[in-house]
Amino acid sequence: MTDGSRLVVLGTRGSIAVSGMDFVRYGGNTTAFALVVGDETVAFVDAGTGLLAYRNHGLSLARSVNIFLTHYHWDHLQGLSMFDAIWAEDGEIVIHGPGGPEHSLVEVIAPPWFPVPLADATAVRYETVSRPVEVHGLLITPFLVEHPQGAFGYRVDGPSASLAIVTDHEAGTGRDAAIVEAIHGVDVLIHDAQYQPDEIAQRRGWGHSTWVDAVIAAEISGARRLLLTSLDPRSTDGDVDRMLRSAQERFPETDVARPGVEVRL
Repeated sequence: MTDGSRLVVLGTRGSIAVSGMDFVRYGGNTTAFALVVGDETVAFVDAGTGLLAYRNHGLSLARSVNIFLTHYHWDHLQGLSMFDAIWAEDGEIVIHGPGGPEHSLVEVIAPPWFPVPLADATAVRYETVSRPVEVHGLLITPFLVEHPQGAFGYRVDGPSASLAIVTDHEAGTGRDAAIVEAIHGVDVLIHDAQYQPDEIAQRRGWGHSTWVDAVIAAEISGARRLLLTSLDPRSTDGDVDRMLRSAQERFPETDVARPGVEVRL
């Protein structure tokens, strides 16, 4: 058995999954993070294509697994339909999401978009995100972020450390102050950095931030470590390398939330 609790990064690419030689070091799977207690994965945050990679990282599932969705855009859902535990007859999957997840999900994971209706999955039940949830000693607290059609971030407080996941958030709006309050004092901040600073003016209203915004959030919140996430699908390994170097010049304890990175909780 592995002692302690931790988060394991499975995928952090934004918008659409990518592959090829230009995307080796930072991965091409869309957003998914595993929350592991002891030797079992007890929860995931988001269910992008990275969800399917949990076994590649040596992870096994608890009998009951919670999935906390930030929102319902495709890149955060695409792993659900092929997630083996969804279709198992034993065990339980609890899907938490904003504004009634059952309605949102069974409408799209169904013919003609997918051959098998999610409504037929007897292992699944649904909970609307509205308050903190305790899962095997981890306290998972939702908070609103700025993104088209609405979205949540999540703060995760463990026995020995805390982190916040602020993916798919557009900084520079009236919601920033409340987010900083929600994540204040976390040890690790995982923050959207999809666009370059010289791109953001043409992408206002698209729901994403830059590495500069991520650094500012880390500084203001008092985070000790920053992980950049929601990587643009057009950003090659070289592009991400340059972004990372720029961020580290201002906030040295910065890295990219690449697959396999672990955060102790």
